[in-house]
Amino acid sequence: MPFRFLEHTADARIECTGRDFAELLESAAAGLYEIAVRERLSDTSIERRIRAVGGNREDTLIRWLQELIFLLDTEHFVAAKFHFEAVSEQEIDVLAGGYTCVPEERAEEVKSATYQQLSVRETEQGLLAQVTFDL
Repeated sequence: MPFRFLEHTADARIECTGRDFAELLESAAAGLYEIAVRERLSDTSIERRIRAVGGNREDTLIRWLQELIFLLDTEHFVAAKFHFEAVSEQEIDVLAGGYTCVPEERAEEVKSATYQQLSVRETEQGLLAQVTFDL
């Protein structure tokens, strides 16, 4: 499993992994959708371009998740597949395939991905991140 839930008193906290930064971003997205959507479908009939720019990999990770939350809140868009056209620790450009969900398919309302206790570190297997979501 690319992510797991960590204990947190009020919000949701995940730990996610990836062999590289792109895979870490996908794992973090899977964790977000596990919280926000009852069941994530494999439908990729709608495409959205997602760009995020940050000062470092932690900032870029949060900005990535914030873009996904924004699309979920404003367009009800759930990304099911990602094609990373450009990826660095400071900037990503992704073509996401997904679908529009209906309100009944939503689980928790995720307000934001936060910088609270945020960490991204290198391990022997790749990258490991811990992210907290404000519910």
